[in-house]
Amino acid sequence: MTGARSRRSFDTMRIDEPSLADQSRVARIAAIVAGTLFGAIAALHGLWATGITWPFGDKEALSETVFGGPASTFPPPAATIVVTVLLAAAAMLVTGRAGLWGARMPRWVFAAGTWALATVLFLRATFYGLAAIGSDAINRSWELALYTPLCLVLALLCAVVARGDAPARPAQRSPSGHQEVRG
Repeated sequence: MTGARSRRSFDTMRIDEPSLADQSRVARIAAIVAGTLFGAIAALHGLWATGITWPFGDKEALSETVFGGPASTFPPPAATIVVTVLLAAAAMLVTGRAGLWGARMPRWVFAAGTWALATVLFLRATFYGLAAIGSDAINRSWELALYTPLCLVLALLCAVVARGDAPARPAQRSPSGHQEVRG
């Protein structure tokens, strides 16, 4: 009976925890997907900051494809490290918003941060995507095929996570006078 009692206590504790109970399953899945994508992109930028050009053959190919210019104009390692840190912070924001960590932090930090991410990513996709349509830039095809769609997907995932704990709609009266619960 001790095992069953422990199991019941653990389940109750998980259900009663506000940061997890408020989140929909879809929002938690979106947070995991977005956090994983942000983490993978951060790791890739971390490699580039150290001088590793994977998956490209050399720094020139990396610079032309990712940055859209010759290797001489590629950002310095310090700038790439800043991008790496920002991407890792984005992963932490979305997963924290879904209640996967940071229970002792103010929830507004995760909410505001996740909405900001959704907005910035949407604006980035819109402006760079539209600019690439009429451009002859070297990385135009990568922008249209990968970067813009990826930013749109990440913006959507962040919006789902940010909105994930919206309160259920209040009960409404039906025409017959009975109360209906919507959620």
